[in-house]
Amino acid sequence: MNKKFLDILMIFPSGGVLNLSSYNHNLGSAYVIAYLRKKGFRAEQFISKESFNVKECVKKIAYYNPKIVGFTVYEKNYMQCVLISKGLKAYNSKIIIVFGGPTPSVQSKEILESTSSIDLCVRWEGEETMLKLLTTLSENSFNLIQANLDNIKGITFRNEDKIITNPDSNILLSNRLIKNYLDNYPSPYLSKVIPVSETFPTGIITARGCNQNCVYCNCAIISKRNIFLHSIERVIEELSFLNEYNKFKSPVPINDDGFTIIPSRAKLICERIIENNIKVPLSCITRCDKITEELLDLMREAGFASIGFSLESAVPRVLRAIGKVNPPKSMPSEKFVKEMEFIEKLKNMTSYAKKIGMYPVFVSIMIGLPGETIEDAQKTIELVKKLDIDFYAHNYLHIYKGTPLYRNYKSYGYKIEPIGQKNTILLNNNFPFDVYKVKFAPKSATETNSKVIDYNILKILSFNLKRENMKFFFDNIIINSDFIKPTLVKWIQENLAINGTIIHIYSNKLKYMKFHKENEATLYNEFSPTMYYESYYWENSNKAYILKPGRTHLLGEQTGLYIKLQNAASALEDYKEGNTSMENLICSDHTTIDTRAIYNLLNEISKSEDSFNYLLERRLLPQFQNLCRWTKDHANCQKLETAIIGDDDSIRICWHSDPIGKVGISFSDIIRNLQRLKKEKVERRKCNKCIKNETCLKCIFPYPLSSEEYCEIKRKNDTNKPAYLINTFNILKDFLYMPINPLDY
Repeated sequence: MNKKFLDILMIFPSGGVLNLSSYNHNLGSAYVIAYLRKKGFRAEQFISKESFNVKECVKKIAYYNPKIVGFTVYEKNYMQCVLISKGLKAYNSKIIIVFGGPTPSVQSKEILESTSSIDLCVRWEGEETMLKLLTTLSENSFNLIQANLDNIKGITFRNEDKIITNPDSNILLSNRLIKNYLDNYPSPYLSKVIPVSETFPTGIITARGCNQNCVYCNCAIISKRNIFLHSIERVIEELSFLNEYNKFKSPVPINDDGFTIIPSRAKLICERIIENNIKVPLSCITRCDKITEELLDLMREAGFASIGFSLESAVPRVLRAIGKVNPPKSMPSEKFVKEMEFIEKLKNMTSYAKKIGMYPVFVSIMIGLPGETIEDAQKTIELVKKLDIDFYAHNYLHIYKGTPLYRNYKSYGYKIEPIGQKNTILLNNNFPFDVYKVKFAPKSATETNSKVIDYNILKILSFNLKRENMKFFFDNIIINSDFIKPTLVKWIQENLAINGTIIHIYSNKLKYMKFHKENEATLYNEFSPTMYYESYYWENSNKAYILKPGRTHLLGEQTGLYIKLQNAASALEDYKEGNTSMENLICSDHTTIDTRAIYNLLNEISKSEDSFNYLLERRLLPQFQNLCRWTKDHANCQKLETAIIGDDDSIRICWHSDPIGKVGISFSDIIRNLQRLKKEKVERRKCNKCIKNETCLKCIFPYPLSSEEYCEIKRKNDTNKPAYLINTFNILKDFLYMPINPLDY
């Protein structure tokens, strides 16, 4: 395969909490790429469905030979972007690193001051700023030192030991009187930057910006409270192009800040969609006071399947304080007439959207708003309970730098602090009251997605592998200790996939309550490669040990699944009696009685006339902690998907393994240690002379069995087929835990 030579490669590392470790298209960077290609530059998006650690990611990027690597940066992926940028600079110091997106737009100076691997930041809209930047750099052979950047508006850059912030570009704002100026930027789909198959979840836009007055939101800040429109012709042209692809399984999101903010325009778009017989399913979020029943009817006819409304609060006084309906400082009526009308309109519009068959219909609320009390927040929850909706997003206020609220947050009793001395970009804000005392209403997306997370954790703890082959890093780290050391985070940076999973298991609830906040701060301050960090603590029950999600301590019992760990012999006896739920249960081997109970189950399955129907006709089995030892090649010691870190810094690769190293060891040394151990076991057991040699996993750590007992059992029957069949049936459970995740809209 021939190497590519690009002027710029854009990268959008995943962030967030649902373990999306691939590298996908980003609509903002796709617009930039399409515009740069139109002007003759070689630009691409880094796309991969695989997960990588920092080192492997740098290798993949290096294949493109980019002169510039541009990162699309949000708070949720900031740490990952920084780590990759450092890896790129270590690999080739001549690569120019550019940060763009919402976070660099408001914290460009701070980012450059804190991280030497970043050369410059592009603020606000990027198309024409990036064009001027690439033009200037190309004239100087992409030598950053020789290039004169002083006249490029909209960038912040490092000049020797100084940080230079050039004036804002204000390109869209200065051209706001030019009709449909936004059409100057090519469609990412029509220009084939984004394949049509990736329209969901990437989405489209018909307009940029917001002209509303919400004090907490950075959307209006980025656009300086203006809306910039694509022409309706351009919108229809793009949708017509997408219409040729008829395999949409989910509605394509329109990512406008509010699709119906100009209701007359939304009406025209819908009418043109209908006239052109476009059948693309669509979804959007909008404001209830910028829509009518007539417009909802038209949207439904035009293909809108789903719609979301932003409520934030059901208290008129709070709505006034945040500028949701009237500007926050305007006082047209002490009776808050407009705000009360807004609340009534939301009730009517959600009900009507459901009535005409839209699904899902959802709303978003925000707890901890300026001037809000716990009683106010509870009133919002009570309203949500009465709404006819499919789910709602239960958000907590996050104060973004650059917003109007950030400028006067102290007056409302908030405190804002950076995560730590090393990570000063990510900010935490506390609240005047305990926001976690406000309990969720039914149909909370947080509740649903929390159960998705716990179910995924259950599979990781059971070593249900996803990998086809071994990689040179782990996808998951289990910290079996009460405390996280900075040295562990440094090791994780090198040995965990970007946006992989960190599972932290505390010895008990008291330890969780004492150390969790400090441990989380350590991960952020030392730059963890992932924000997918889930904590649990042990509790004893009558027959099993229970892992409880730490979030249930704050958010309530309904925001998680309890993971039970029970001795296999006892659990399988309960299974046969049919009186106990096997959901969220892991069978563990603590004695040879447990191991033989699992073996007897496998033997029973294999001797049935039709093993598949044998399992199909029974309820789903629990998970098994060490089912891998009964397979041929489905073990963590072969794929190295997950590592278990002990409180003594030991590293294990299954629950019963001996340590294979300590934190600080390289991944290549871990592999060598495992190869050495396996060679010793094979020679001691004389596996080459055994008739099961080709089908046996040769489990290195068969505890509680001895090597002799393990070999004896493996020679009796072929356990591979029933063990694989159990794994196959466990996959069926995945369909019961599909996330809604409305926050992606």
